[in-house]
Amino acid sequence: MKTIKILVVAATVAFTSCNTKNEKTNIELKDGTNVYYNAYAETALSIDGWNAFADANETLLGLDKKSYEISTERIENLDESITNLSGTIPASLKTEEVLEDISDVNEEYRKLVDELNEPQKNIKQNIEELVEKFDDLREELNETVEDYVS
Repeated sequence: MKTIKILVVAATVAFTSCNTKNEKTNIELKDGTNVYYNAYAETALSIDGWNAFADANETLLGLDKKSYEISTERIENLDESITNLSGTIPASLKTEEVLEDISDVNEEYRKLVDELNEPQKNIKQNIEELVEKFDDLREELNETVEDYVS
């Protein structure tokens, strides 16, 4: 009987932990921008009206971390999204840190485009670096949104 109680308590705690980690929040920022946010999943970030971020985020999240396979066409299609990140960011998310991360993403993207004729190994490395910089941006955006929550 004692074992059953322990198992029930453990299952309840595990279920509660899973629900907490899947807790999604919709936050309205000062400028009226709605942000879909999950404190436990940085990749689950969606910002209404910031299409440049949404497009780049979708493409870069879709890459397999082991291979970083992406066609030249998809790389070139990222141009508009990445170029427009800083010009279309909602005012409430425009912090110095976020703008620095956007600048880093732009720099890595330009490096990738400039070296598209390099060997595949170099291209994959550049894609990996771009994805890492975008991950940094996503992390900083999450931290900025967390400031609204707390």
